[in-house]
Amino acid sequence: MSNLENMAQEYYQKGEFPLALSAWLELAQSNPEKEDYYICAGNCFDALGNKESAVKCYLKAYKQNKKSLPAISNLATAYYELENLEEAKKYSCLALKYDSENLSALINLGNVFYRQKKYAEALEYYKKAVEINKDYFVAVINLANTYFDLKDYAASLHYAKQATKLDSKALQAWTLVGNSALETGDYDEALSAFLSAEKIDSADPWIHNYLSQAYQKKSLWKNALENGWQAVEKSGGEESHHINFGYLLYEAKLEKQDSLCVEYVKIWQEKYGQNQIVLHMCKALSEGASEAIAPAEYVRRIFDVFAPDFEQVLHGLEYRAPDLIYRFLQEIYGAKKYFGLRILDAGCGTGLCGKFLKKYASIRGLTGVDLSSGMLKEAEAKKIYNKLICQDIITHLECKKSSYDLIVAADVFTYIGDMEKLFSALYDSLKKNGRVIFTVSENFINDSEWFLHASGRFLHSLKYVQNLLEKNGFLQEKISREKLRNEGDSEVFGYVISAQKKH
Repeated sequence: MSNLENMAQEYYQKGEFPLALSAWLELAQSNPEKEDYYICAGNCFDALGNKESAVKCYLKAYKQNKKSLPAISNLATAYYELENLEEAKKYSCLALKYDSENLSALINLGNVFYRQKKYAEALEYYKKAVEINKDYFVAVINLANTYFDLKDYAASLHYAKQATKLDSKALQAWTLVGNSALETGDYDEALSAFLSAEKIDSADPWIHNYLSQAYQKKSLWKNALENGWQAVEKSGGEESHHINFGYLLYEAKLEKQDSLCVEYVKIWQEKYGQNQIVLHMCKALSEGASEAIAPAEYVRRIFDVFAPDFEQVLHGLEYRAPDLIYRFLQEIYGAKKYFGLRILDAGCGTGLCGKFLKKYASIRGLTGVDLSSGMLKEAEAKKIYNKLICQDIITHLECKKSSYDLIVAADVFTYIGDMEKLFSALYDSLKKNGRVIFTVSENFINDSEWFLHASGRFLHSLKYVQNLLEKNGFLQEKISREKLRNEGDSEVFGYVISAQKKH
């Protein structure tokens, strides 16, 4: 071994990667036939965070020796980290061709399938890795994560607990134990796991968020709110933690924890009252005077945060608004196979209404509009809509005079209190004899025309909605009082309404 090679290895072991890289590149230039030098140079680039240059070095090594397992395995890993899943899959399969027990390749293939949400295939490769080495932490924790996403929480809990035995300092393992235990209803185990996670990293805001959930499940509201507040503080006022804290306060209010709610609403508003999300939720929780419409940033951020899990959450709430609207459509339009309508799905979200609206629309006639880019990303994946627009609903309507035959809005107007401007815009954007079908939540609290509920959503009186329809030139076709969803232990009722433009 040459002196330069010795120096290169020594630099690398000391973490002096630029010096090591310089030496390995010099060696590779002098000895271009030696694949190992390119691999070592690639490892230095990788350590420096330059994945693209690492790939170039590994490819040079692979060109020198098409059966070089280190070059192939490193290419698979680097391509995965660059999110080039097809190349990662290609080189992982190639590595397994030469070594069927290559752990790195098995994990990379599992990760590729996991990223593609092909969880059954991901499990196959993670399990193979565990069969080869039952103490391989990465494979065990990946199994736990995959089972969690498959909602097999018992299996997730089993592997997460196994992961904590392999590495008792692994924060991810303890939080996964806690979240799996929450889902299985073992709240004591969940709390114990999150407390273990807190010992590892008490500064992590998400640990306090998880603790707040565990304490809430045990009805220990003082501890729940204290940890919810800690999550807000330790995150520096990150909006996702503001949203979670607002919902925690709402749950506390439902459980009659009024004095605690008043205390935390006060300090929350005092410190973060300039934040539109906080201000809106504080007004809702304190039943103070509210704005006529929920702030756009509040609505946008809430749905951006919940977009990936939105449909799962709604399923748990027995959400019925899209199905109720679909029933109205069937009653109004009958059994014809083609309608050729130009349709706007207002506040389309992830596309729950789009699934059935498509058959009523003309060839290029289904448009979805929503404030949340996160929700639109989920909707786009369904390939239902001809056009998706990230925009405020009223703004969009005001730019589309006499454009639509049908406008549908499922649980969207619940974020608008005063609907005067909205109904005027709806009327103007509809074609002659155009129709709107929508839902609103019933105001069961007081006699107000509209009211900001503690949930942060608006409730409306039926009389108010009917008066607005008549005032703006709509003919009321059908109104039905229905259960829209569950909320905690309560049922939320509202109205499904169909109205037609008179002229």
